[in-house]
Amino acid sequence: MQSLNLDLEYCYGIRKLEHAFDFKKCNAAALYAPNGAMKSSLAKTFQDIADRKKSSDRMFPNRPTKRSVLDENDTELDPECVLMIRPYDEDFGSNEKTSNLLVNAALRKEHQK
Repeated sequence: MQSLNLDLEYCYGIRKLEHAFDFKKCNAAALYAPNGAMKSSLAKTFQDIADRKKSSDRMFPNRPTKRSVLDENDTELDPECVLMIRPYDEDFGSNEKTSNLLVNAALRKEHQK
């Protein structure tokens, strides 16, 4: 994937967010912002994609939600490509996706055991 294009409205408190992440020169993006800047709302929206669920707005559930997350070919993001790691989740567990996060082969094998 070379880019990820977000167009969100009324997703868990996100009034409107349009942004294109460019992955041509890097493989990852880090989002850093103060409390209340909608990071958790964005994470919840991506969790909905992974869970194949519709997103909505918490405060105004009757408002029409728009959730468009497309790659450079205007193809919807595959839910199988989304892995949400929640903060402080001790029960996250070991699975194929989490094992791939470890780049050192020895550490990966130890983690899988």
